[in-house]
Amino acid sequence: MESIGCIVCGNRKTTPYIEVLDRLSQNSETFQLVKCDCNFVFLNPRPTAGEISTYYNSTEYDPHNVKKNDKWGRLYKCVQKATLRWKFSKIASFYSNGKLLDIGGGNGEFTSFMALKGWDVVLQDNISNLNGINGSKGVRKVENLQMIKSTEHFNVITLWHSLEHIHNIEELFSNLNRMLTIDGILLIAVPNLKAPENTFYSTNWAPFDAPRHLYHFQLETLDNLMKKSNFKIVRKYSLFQDTPYNILLSMAKFTPFQFIKGIFVLCYSIIVTLLNGPDQSSSLLVICKKA
Repeated sequence: MESIGCIVCGNRKTTPYIEVLDRLSQNSETFQLVKCDCNFVFLNPRPTAGEISTYYNSTEYDPHNVKKNDKWGRLYKCVQKATLRWKFSKIASFYSNGKLLDIGGGNGEFTSFMALKGWDVVLQDNISNLNGINGSKGVRKVENLQMIKSTEHFNVITLWHSLEHIHNIEELFSNLNRMLTIDGILLIAVPNLKAPENTFYSTNWAPFDAPRHLYHFQLETLDNLMKKSNFKIVRKYSLFQDTPYNILLSMAKFTPFQFIKGIFVLCYSIIVTLLNGPDQSSSLLVICKKA
């Protein structure tokens, strides 16, 4: 385990925020989330980069479940197809084609989709994930960003729910600044700490996902991190499709009461997001450019 300072402002003085269990584990190990004076919430102490892999080795880890052919797996696939088209439309408003790097690309569905649309795509993820991905025409797989040549640049770089998993944020943004073209765009999607359903599920709120999720952003703190890293947010969006998924994962047990509560929380969350925009969405997407 290691203790760190705030990645947004550098402050090491924090106050306890909430203590949560590992939702995928049967043991009683707890993890402390802390809050900095700048409002940023993060896991501290946390497993080191060398220790964290053991917490991903669960068949119940959500990316491992999407291949299941049960009703939830089929529903997830339907939503995923619509989400891929939505993501593509956001990118297409800036570029019709070019080179794209997807960091932490998981099962490779997004990169395969973009390759079919004519993009030259690089997928970065750890070796265990990459070994489970079938090769797709137009997709190159790398284990780490150091495997990408210093002379190679990308029009688009995406992190779909990846930023909150990455230990070395300074190194990440150094690479992003190096690899992104001058007019390129950076897309970052993260769970939103100010999501309405967080209030209802408290320590059971799935996006806390300790210790895999190291950081917990809201629009304010994400904007501050972007500014510190020499990027500026040019567009922001609510990810409505994440709301029912996060609620489903947050249910302690799938009982009639939990189902009724889930429907209420879903309706409430959507209304709040429609009224307040990405600031209070379940997850948020920001599109950034170099400052």
